[in-house]
Amino acid sequence: MTFEDLHEYIEYLSKKNDLVVVNEQVDPDLELTHILSEEQRIGKSRSIFFRNPKGSVIPAVGNLFSTNAKMEAILGDTPYNIGMRIKALLQMPDPSESIITKGIGMLREVGGARPKIVGSAGSSVTELDKVDLGRYPICRTWPEDKGPFITLPLVITRNPENGERNVGMYRMQVYDSETTGMHWHIHKGGAEHMNASSERKSGPMDVAVVLGSDPLTMFSAVAPLPDFIDEFSFSGMVARRRLEIVKGKTVDLEYPKNYEIVLEGYIDPSETRVEGPFGDHTGYYSLEEEFPVFHIRKIIERKNAVYPTTIVGKLWQEDVIMGKAIERMFLPLIQTQVPEIVDINTMEEAVFHNMVVVSIRKRYPGQAKKVMFALWGLGQLMFSKIIVVVDSDINVHDRKQVIWAMTTRIDPQYDVFVVPGTVTDTLDHPARILNYGSKLGIDATKKGISEGYKRKWPDVLEMDPAVVEAVKAKWSKLGL
Repeated sequence: MTFEDLHEYIEYLSKKNDLVVVNEQVDPDLELTHILSEEQRIGKSRSIFFRNPKGSVIPAVGNLFSTNAKMEAILGDTPYNIGMRIKALLQMPDPSESIITKGIGMLREVGGARPKIVGSAGSSVTELDKVDLGRYPICRTWPEDKGPFITLPLVITRNPENGERNVGMYRMQVYDSETTGMHWHIHKGGAEHMNASSERKSGPMDVAVVLGSDPLTMFSAVAPLPDFIDEFSFSGMVARRRLEIVKGKTVDLEYPKNYEIVLEGYIDPSETRVEGPFGDHTGYYSLEEEFPVFHIRKIIERKNAVYPTTIVGKLWQEDVIMGKAIERMFLPLIQTQVPEIVDINTMEEAVFHNMVVVSIRKRYPGQAKKVMFALWGLGQLMFSKIIVVVDSDINVHDRKQVIWAMTTRIDPQYDVFVVPGTVTDTLDHPARILNYGSKLGIDATKKGISEGYKRKWPDVLEMDPAVVEAVKAKWSKLGL
């Protein structure tokens, strides 16, 4: 089961007693997001519906992705199972499986992939007479934030060269009632489309921003998809039904029929404006930088629209749940590229990309470094600042085991190395140059003579299995 729209999901949360409705007036300036953050801090992680945000005519909802149970409900399955489904599509048929059987299975899986263009969003929508972002409870999350920021948008662009669509999630600082910043980093799809538009000297580029859709499509906007799969197709493939989309009124773009609010407008590639500071997921304020400006031509709302928001800031927030879902979902796909990988942990304490621990089935010298460089060349894993490779006997999700391996299986002179002059995440503040820095690799695997280790590697302590079973059998008689 997946959800048709945001309203159906909110109703589901209410029936599961996982939704708190706040009727008291709450200020979107710092107060609303702090309430969401406190709900996470105390461990309840319930979604919260704010019926009466101060200064707004539209209600807000947050913590939509705040637990693993919610993520599974949104996806209709566990993230890992979905990853295995996608992996199966990419594999050649098993010798015992006919090509016809494999083809039928593939058609069943990808049947929902291509979005379906429908005539209109129906009669329950309104085209506003005036563009006014002040209608919405757009939040300021941290005291030094330069202004209110839209934090959960689906930003839709099209590549002018080949027509490919991109749906990204980029924060948007509100400058006034009609314009916002567009914080897409140079590595992202939206920035690539803008650069292509600039090179063609085709003038302003159409952009559509959807605020609220079904939660699976919202999640798809943050999934690290390869270029040949657009986010609407991914949403349909996971849901096993085609996502219905409608053509824009003033933009040559399509967006989900089940939208709550749509901002149609444009970006002029030649125009930038200072954006920030902004309290980011790194735990620091990202500082002022020049970014493109989004101009809104038209706003369209559905009846009883709801504004979705999320907290961006210090751990732990719901972005951890989303990040770990992505990790589990894409592990099977990573293993198709690097088959010796057993498991991977993008560590939330390190803001995911700052430290990645990966376990491997080691067979030959230098294999740990080979895996590191393979991951640094794989999609958004290129942003991984530190990669630690351990043996398959280490549980990468057990911090004690990882630290034990990192400190008892390395000789720093030989097993720790720095790769200078590499791409970094735009939010990597220690990098001396924006978007350009270095990587650290730690080979915490056991070494052998083929890697220049001329001593005997000691055995790991393990109790005799026969003793373990004998003690287990008499445990109840020991009075323990």
